[in-house]
Amino acid sequence: MRLHTWAWLFWLASGLMMVSATRNPLYLILLDIALIILQTLTTPAHKQLPSFTLRFSVSILLLSSLFNLFISRFGETIILTIPNQIPLLGGPLTLEALVFGATNGLVLIGMFTLFTILNQVLPVRSLVRLIPQAFEPIAVVTTIAITFIPATQKQLHAIREAQAVRGQRIQRLRDWLPLIIPLVTGGLERSMQIAEAMTARGFSGQAEQRPTIVQRLLMPFGLFMMIGGWLWQLSQPINNFGWGIMLVGVMAILIQLFLGGQKNRITRYYEESWNLPSTMVFITSLASILLLSFALPGSKTLLFDPYPRVIIPGFSPWQALFFLLILFPILMPEVSNHDSH
Repeated sequence: MRLHTWAWLFWLASGLMMVSATRNPLYLILLDIALIILQTLTTPAHKQLPSFTLRFSVSILLLSSLFNLFISRFGETIILTIPNQIPLLGGPLTLEALVFGATNGLVLIGMFTLFTILNQVLPVRSLVRLIPQAFEPIAVVTTIAITFIPATQKQLHAIREAQAVRGQRIQRLRDWLPLIIPLVTGGLERSMQIAEAMTARGFSGQAEQRPTIVQRLLMPFGLFMMIGGWLWQLSQPINNFGWGIMLVGVMAILIQLFLGGQKNRITRYYEESWNLPSTMVFITSLASILLLSFALPGSKTLLFDPYPRVIIPGFSPWQALFFLLILFPILMPEVSNHDSH
């Protein structure tokens, strides 16, 4: 049993809102640690992604802090003064700029870890399945392109091992030639095999239905209404008539996607089932999104600005527990080390 794809997507949305809702470094550190723990528990034993995430996190944190330290000249707490004779770097280096850069680094670490976890727990087919039926050819091409990447990596590893047995050592650029030619040849062979398999399954024999005039006009009409409503709302912000026009445009595009998807028949060998753990993760994620949208934005501890003088950020244990809701999926026994590919 695994969590449903939509449950994980709602979990991702709540995590992104948590990362974006505050600049308090204490909450961000707590959230990043929780995400790394969750990633460790959902990583298969044969992969070493958590160690890579730790190295990446330290690199991002250092680069973001040092970059903002040498670029920004705001703040009252001066750490060091570089002579003005040095171009671009001359001037005072402040503690406030260092803290601001570190805070941005913590936000980037949280976002990177969120998408890394999602990539671990959801196979590619689950994400491709979310593509509307109107874009079914694009979904097929995307699936083939994504699956080619690990296949090419495996083939490259096998070719390097075979060449190493023969005594080849890669020291110069021309030494890669005995690896590139077999790799390209193997890729072409796999392409021909996939093309033959798709032809045998009838992908090339499907007669495409020509779209009607209404279907041709719905997409440009929807885009025109959306742009027109957006311009109306910019010129008349008090009147909500522009939002209504944009809604009509969105509905026209959705109708076009629905009608375009009716001509594509999709056969699925595996259907995801919505289970109790998915419901619990969905409810928790939705509650987090609603709290971040309406209840918590006025909290003073979420707000933090190191300028003009850095101070110790506020901290609320109750709000800290709220950020730990990101760990809720590990309470589901089916998630740990099972929802991976």
